[in-house]
Amino acid sequence: MRKSNYISFFIVITLLISAFSIKTESSTSDKFKLETVEKSFLAGTKVTLTFFTENGKKPLLFIHNSYGSTVISPKKVEAKLDFIIPPVFSKKTGILNWTLIYEGKSQLKSSIEILPNNTTKTLIESYLGPRSIQAGKRDYSMFVIIPTDEFDNPLLENTSLKINQQFLDNITSTEEKTKNLIAWNTIMAKEKAGSILVSSSCNSTNSNELTTIIYPSNPTNFIISFNRNHDFADGNQITELTTSKIVDEFGNTISDGTMVVFNIVNTENTILKTRATTINGFAKAKILHPDSKDIWSVKGFVNGLAESNTITINYEPITTNFNVHFSENNRKITVGPIESFMNQLIPDGALVKLKIFNNNNLVETKTGTSYKGFITFEIAAEFYRENSYSFIVEVLGNSKEIETKNYATKTE
Repeated sequence: MRKSNYISFFIVITLLISAFSIKTESSTSDKFKLETVEKSFLAGTKVTLTFFTENGKKPLLFIHNSYGSTVISPKKVEAKLDFIIPPVFSKKTGILNWTLIYEGKSQLKSSIEILPNNTTKTLIESYLGPRSIQAGKRDYSMFVIIPTDEFDNPLLENTSLKINQQFLDNITSTEEKTKNLIAWNTIMAKEKAGSILVSSSCNSTNSNELTTIIYPSNPTNFIISFNRNHDFADGNQITELTTSKIVDEFGNTISDGTMVVFNIVNTENTILKTRATTINGFAKAKILHPDSKDIWSVKGFVNGLAESNTITINYEPITTNFNVHFSENNRKITVGPIESFMNQLIPDGALVKLKIFNNNNLVETKTGTSYKGFITFEIAAEFYRENSYSFIVEVLGNSKEIETKNYATKTE
C-alpha cells in the first residue's frame, strides 16, 4: 500500500514538472512575431515593419544599410508594434538589414529590399569624354548615362534608354540597356573634322545636349615656296616663306596654330631658323636677306609629324660704292656715303666691319651699323699704341683694303 502511494506521488510530480516546462518554452519562443509579409518596397514609399507581442513588451529595432545605421522605437497598437522606417533609409535602394532587440538581446533578425521607384519622374545623369578626339577611326569618346528615380537611385538592370547622335547632316538613334547601374555608348571619331552632338532619353525624360569635337588628324607632307622683292643680299629686305595648304590624311585642314619650323642652311653650313603658325592651313614666315652673297637651302617641318620639299634660294651680291675718310691723326675713320644697287644710300642698320691689322696680324674686328649711309669708328690711342696699322672695311659682302697708316707721330 505504501509503495503504491509513492508511485502515485511520483507520477503527479512528474506531470507537474512537465507541464511547467512546456509552458515556459512556449512563452519564450512566441515572445515576438513578424507580421509584415512584404520583403521588398519601393523607394520613397512608407515602409512599416509590424510585430506581434504579448504582455506589453516594447523592444527596439536596429536597422542598417550601406548609408548608415540607427535604432528606432515602435508605435504600439494593442498587441502590435509598428516600426516606421525613417525616410533617409526608405528612400535609398539596396538591402536594409534589421534586428529586433529586447533587453539587450537579439530576438529576431532579417532584411528587406528597397527597389527603385519607377513611378516617380526619371532623372538622367550623363557624361561624355574626352571632349576632343582626332579624326579617323582610331579615336573615340565614351558617352555614359545613369538613369535614376527622383531619389537619385539608379534604375533597375536592363532599363531601356535611347541614345541620339548628330554629325553634320546625319542623325542616328540607338537603344541601350543599363548594366551595373549605367548604360554607355562608344562615340567613334569620323574621318571628317567637326562636332558630334549626343543626348539620351529614358521614360519620357531627355538629357542635356553634350558635344565632342573631332579635330584634324596628323598633318601630311606639304610644299613650300618663297617670295621676295629682289634677289640682292642687302641685309634689309624680307623673304617670305609660304607653305601649301597643310591637310591631314583625310583631307581636313590642320588646326589653326600648328607650328611650322623652317630650317635654313647657308653656304657656310650655318643653320638659321624661322617659324610660323598656321591659319586656315597655311603658314607664312619671314626672314631678312643676308648681307652678303649666299645660297640658302630651306626645308619646312611640323616637328615629328610632317616635312616639306627642299628649295634653294640664291642671293646676289651688291656692288657697293663707298668712301673711307681718315681724320688728320688717323684716329677717326668715317665710312660713307655707302651706296646700294641703285646708287641709293644703304638702309639704316646695315652691318659694317672694320678689321684692324698690325704687321699683317689681325688685331681686332670692329662692327657697327650704318645711319643715313655713314658710320664712324674710333681708333683710341690708349688701346692702339703701335706705330702703324692697316685696315679692311667690309660692307654687304664688298671689301676695301686701306693702306698702312702711320701712328708713330700722331697724337689724338
